[in-house]
Amino acid sequence: MLRAARLLTRQRPRKAQTRAQHLLVLLRHGQSEWNASKRFTGWVDVDLTEQGREEATHAGIMLKRHGFEFDEAHTSLLKRAVRTLWSALHCCDQHWIPVRRSWRLNERHYGALTGMSKQEVKDQMGEELLQKFRRGFDKKPIGMRPDHPFWTGRDRRYQHLGPNALPTGESLRMCQERVLPYWVDNIVPAMRRGKRVLVAAHNNTLRCLVQHMDNIAIENIRDFEIPTGIPLIYRLSDEMEPIGKPDAIGFKGKFLIDAHKRDTEYLANIEALHTFKHRYDRVVSPVEGLPREDVVRECETFGIELPKAWAETKKEIGQKRREAEKAGGIVGH
Repeated sequence: MLRAARLLTRQRPRKAQTRAQHLLVLLRHGQSEWNASKRFTGWVDVDLTEQGREEATHAGIMLKRHGFEFDEAHTSLLKRAVRTLWSALHCCDQHWIPVRRSWRLNERHYGALTGMSKQEVKDQMGEELLQKFRRGFDKKPIGMRPDHPFWTGRDRRYQHLGPNALPTGESLRMCQERVLPYWVDNIVPAMRRGKRVLVAAHNNTLRCLVQHMDNIAIENIRDFEIPTGIPLIYRLSDEMEPIGKPDAIGFKGKFLIDAHKRDTEYLANIEALHTFKHRYDRVVSPVEGLPREDVVRECETFGIELPKAWAETKKEIGQKRREAEKAGGIVGH
């Protein structure tokens, strides 16, 4: 069950970017195909559903509407996170910023549970043991073997890891131990350099970062969920400690919107999207965009006759001046 989180109040774009603090935005990927069918996904590279693609699009529009700007982004090697990041950056007009991808930001590896229906596992294994695997911080699921239909070792993305580094199943603690070196070596140094960072990743990956930053007790992080497609905002001090008053479990992040108010926010996004789409409709005329004196200078340099459009402009200017002078003379008389 999603813990109640304080809302990030609407703010003007300038105030949303306080450079005295370090900005970190965490974004869980939009709904995936196996989120929708309630299967253990882990490192299987399933795509987003149509709903998930919409969530990613709306996340980007929300970030733009609320004035967030980024200098670099980080994501995993899994397409549901990569596609979410693409869509979000595209919709907030920041698709040009540097993006780093790493296997360390992949979702928690669910071992032999990968691909299984959560309901079937619950029915056949029982609720108690299932929750040990799903929510236990230190409990590793039964390991994946090479004969598993989704054996990770066949994927060329991970050939460089070797058998010792390649997970066959992870507890949440093991997932955190995989993620934190990337946090320390890449994300923290970027923020110390003044970079505003966006991380698009997965529920458990981001929960591990939240638990580490906010120092949330292990027994409380079990029930903490990050909704799909809703940006989670952190302001960090120079010591990389979250700024803000913690809630009952120690959570200091702020979701950009309340998950229960998506529809209202999405309507505002649609209105904003209409404006965004038409911002480049205006066609600038040459006479308007090119100063006459510059055109005259270039024509004189190359011995070219002044184009008719600018010649007519000169006549119009002269006519307006004469009309103004005449009107002034009448008033003075």
